[in-house]
Amino acid sequence: MPKLPLIVGAFIMSTILSPVGAIDVNIPGADSKIPKDAYINYQATNQAIEQDVANYVESLKSTDRANGISRNELAYAKEASIYRGEHYHNTVISVHNRYSQIRLSFPVAGIKSKYNIDRYKNPDRTIEDYRVITDNGSLNLEIDYADYKDQDWRKTKIAYEKLTDKDVRKFLQDKAKKSPEKHISDIKATVFSYPTVTYSTWDSMKMPYLKNGQKTTMTVDTINFKHIMGFAIRYPLYHAGIAYFDNKPVLNKVPTDNLLANYVLPSAKNLNELNEYSRIENLNGIKYRVPKDALFEGESKEDYQDIRYYKKGSITFFVSTINLTNNPYTRNIIIDGHYNFSRNLHSFWDIYRYHPTPEYINYAVVWNNNIPGLSIHSYEPYRDNHILNFESYDGTYHFIYTIFYPKFLSAEEVQKLRNMIEFFDSTNNPEFKLQEHVVFPET
Repeated sequence: MPKLPLIVGAFIMSTILSPVGAIDVNIPGADSKIPKDAYINYQATNQAIEQDVANYVESLKSTDRANGISRNELAYAKEASIYRGEHYHNTVISVHNRYSQIRLSFPVAGIKSKYNIDRYKNPDRTIEDYRVITDNGSLNLEIDYADYKDQDWRKTKIAYEKLTDKDVRKFLQDKAKKSPEKHISDIKATVFSYPTVTYSTWDSMKMPYLKNGQKTTMTVDTINFKHIMGFAIRYPLYHAGIAYFDNKPVLNKVPTDNLLANYVLPSAKNLNELNEYSRIENLNGIKYRVPKDALFEGESKEDYQDIRYYKKGSITFFVSTINLTNNPYTRNIIIDGHYNFSRNLHSFWDIYRYHPTPEYINYAVVWNNNIPGLSIHSYEPYRDNHILNFESYDGTYHFIYTIFYPKFLSAEEVQKLRNMIEFFDSTNNPEFKLQEHVVFPET
C-alpha cells in the first residue's frame, strides 16, 4: 500500500488526486496544513477506521477457516473494499433546480435520507431541508429561499460588513429564548471570510435530545453562507452542518469543526460551473451531462436496456438505462422499496478489478435532489485507463454511466469529469424524490 501523503492528527486523506495549496479560513478547526482541495479525494480515514476494516477481514478469514473455505487474498481485498464502501464512503449532497445550484461533500458515510420542504407555514419563508442520517447523527443542508429579500443580515438590521461575533451569538441566543423547550446552551459563533462565499458565519450549539427513548445531548455545528455571484442578496442562504450525539463526532474522533473548516467549506461549489464545460442530455426521462465537445458515437437497444456512446479524444463515455419495473432479471435489487447499491459494489469489482490493489479505489454516495447514487473512482497507476462509474435509480430506471479516461489526464480535468458524471436528474416519478431512501438496505 502506498504511503499516504497527508497525516494531520488522526485525519488522513487518500492519494487518488494529489491535493495542493492550503486552507486559510478564520473559523474553529481550520488547519493550514490541510490542502484546500483535500475534499476531492473523497476518502478520509484514521487508525480506528483502518482497524475496523482489518478486524472485519480477520473475522471473515476466521469464519472461512472454521468452515473449511479457501479464498485468495484478492477475494479478501474485494470484501474489505466493499465493506469500506458501505461503511466509510464519502457523502455528497447536490441540489440543482431553478432556484439553487449547490454541491458539497462530507467525508462521512450516510445510511438514509430525510427531506422536507415548506416546513414553515409562513408563505414568506420556504426552507428546503436535506438530511443524510449517519450512525451517530446527520449531515445537513438547509436552503433558506427567503433570505434573498434581506438587505441586512438575517433581518437584524445589521449590514453583513458590520457584523461581529457578538452580533451572531446574540441572534442565536434570542432565537433560543423563543424555544425554551429545547434548552439550547453552549452557543458559540463567529463571522468568517472565505474567497468563494459571503454572508458567512459559523455557529455551534448543544441541546438535550431524546434518542431511542434515552436522554442524550445533540451538538449541531453549522456554517452559513451565500455564493458569490452577482448581487449576493439575490441568492439563498445555505446552512451546511453536522449534528451528532453524546459529544461523539460522526467521523471517529475527528472534531466536527475540523471537517467543516477543512473539508465541507472548500467543497461547496455552485453547480452553474458545470455549464462552462458540459451539456445536458436526456435518455428515457433521465438527465445527465457530457462534455460540450463530446461526439455522439451511436446507441443500441435491447429488451430492457438502452445504451449510448460518446467520445472526446481518448476519453470514452457509456450511458445506459435499464427498465427495472418490467425486467424479470432484477430480483434482489429492490429491498423494501429501496434500491440496494451493495449489488453495484460487487458488480464493479467483478467487472473491473483484476488486481489486488483496493487502495486505489474510492467510493462516494451522491444525493442528487435527495435521490442517492453510487460513485466509484478506480485508479491503477500501472494501467493505461482509469475508470469513473456512477449509478443511480429513479423509481423506474437503473442508470449507469461509465467513463474510461487515460492516466495522463490532469487532476483538474479528472475532477471536471467526476463533477459531471455525478450530476443526475429525472423527470420520472416526481414523488420518488420526496421519499426516504436507504442506500444499503439489509437483505
